[in-house]
Amino acid sequence: MGKKKNKNKVSGAVKTAAKTEKKLASKLKKELANLGEEDIAKVIAEIEREEAKRSQATEKTLTGPPSARAYASLTPHPLTNELIMFGGEYHNGQTTVVYNELLFFNPEKNSWRQVKAPGGPPPRSAHQAVATPANKGELWVFGGEFTSPTETQFHHYKDLWCFSLAEKKWEKVVAPNGPSSRSGHRMVLLGRKLFVFGGYNDDGRECRYFDDLYSFCLDTRAWIKVAAGGRGPCARSACLMLPAADNLIIYGGFSRVKEGRTERTHTHTELFRLGAKNGGYTWRTLTGGPFAPPARAGQAAAVNVHSGRAYVFGGISDVEETEEELRGEMSDELQMLDLETGKWHNVTLRAEQQSTAAPAQTSQEQDEAPKETVTVVTDEVFTMKLGGAPAPMTVAEDVTVTVKPKSGPSARMSAMMAVQRSTLYLYGGVLEKDDKQFYLSDMYSLDLHKLNEWKTIIEQPSLPDWLGSDSEEYETDSEDDSEEDSDSDDE
Repeated sequence: MGKKKNKNKVSGAVKTAAKTEKKLASKLKKELANLGEEDIAKVIAEIEREEAKRSQATEKTLTGPPSARAYASLTPHPLTNELIMFGGEYHNGQTTVVYNELLFFNPEKNSWRQVKAPGGPPPRSAHQAVATPANKGELWVFGGEFTSPTETQFHHYKDLWCFSLAEKKWEKVVAPNGPSSRSGHRMVLLGRKLFVFGGYNDDGRECRYFDDLYSFCLDTRAWIKVAAGGRGPCARSACLMLPAADNLIIYGGFSRVKEGRTERTHTHTELFRLGAKNGGYTWRTLTGGPFAPPARAGQAAAVNVHSGRAYVFGGISDVEETEEELRGEMSDELQMLDLETGKWHNVTLRAEQQSTAAPAQTSQEQDEAPKETVTVVTDEVFTMKLGGAPAPMTVAEDVTVTVKPKSGPSARMSAMMAVQRSTLYLYGGVLEKDDKQFYLSDMYSLDLHKLNEWKTIIEQPSLPDWLGSDSEEYETDSEDDSEEDSDSDDE
């Protein structure tokens, strides 16, 4: 009779890997002790235990605006004229702070209030949140990451949370077969389903990007991995994903591509639409039109559901300076994407135009002037022109239209943006300047009917002190382009 096989026996390679892992864990433990920092898993578990001890919700009005941050979520309240901000992070070059604050902004009163509710999730950034009016209002939060203060440890979440706006209570929703741990992903609500796409996970040894698509039914509370036909977007994070009736649209994003033993960064520019077909889903590519933006990641986006338009601001592109060096170029552009046609339009605010006297053009000059497409978009109240350059006016007074310097938010990435009752709101984000990253705390609003000018709700004070070394910052970033370039492209 032959010997029974030992089912628990492992190969030499596995044993070696296990020893290596043990050594790395021991080394990390010593390093954390030297830094006075606990293991990140223990920290998160302790935070959850403390949050679970809270027996009832408390609420207080803030005496000032929230602190500077990026990678938070800003969500329109589904029932009242409020905005809901959750999470986010702040980094000053030396220390990272990650938040789990739940904040409500009332535009009419220009006031902020903080709600601390039982059973809340641990701090996170680069997560996603959507709200639904069902059950007297719910806020759903998925994924994200927690960074230790010294940035030596990163933890990616795969948890799903539901906050009852009526009962002021959190629930950790346990459902199998969902997306793996990730941050920098995107999530939208279509009907009664949450759709989650993309993102990345960095465990310190390998950074993986995802191209998977999952749906979560709010009625059955079950995850399904969606298998869609056609050519869809490749693996990426920090893209745009927008709900378009019963479809969804994906644009841009960031990933790292392996070329032999090296890697290069790649910022995407494709535009895709996912539509229902024959009981399933199919991807198709859209052109975006002549005003499609260049390849960008980390853009802020918000949908005006009543008009079927999405507004997109800022973002960052990698510009190659040499064969070995890239420079991040940030944008302060505001564009509109028509969710029905899939076409991009430039948005020029009325306050940025002024009439000035200028010599009249001859008929020959008018004939030779470049012709650019101008799209007229209307709603029940106003008409606005989008796209193209301002056309010269050859009236009797010889008047031409010129563009004034831009006002409103400066160039940035990973800001928070939302539309509530036809008003666009933008908060914070990250500004890169002189090889430094400054987390912002300013806030603006824009009336989408009038499109006159940005209104400043919170002014940005002088930029905060940068406490990090420029060379050390970019050494860290260049090693793994870390997670988010450093906090940029991936999230």
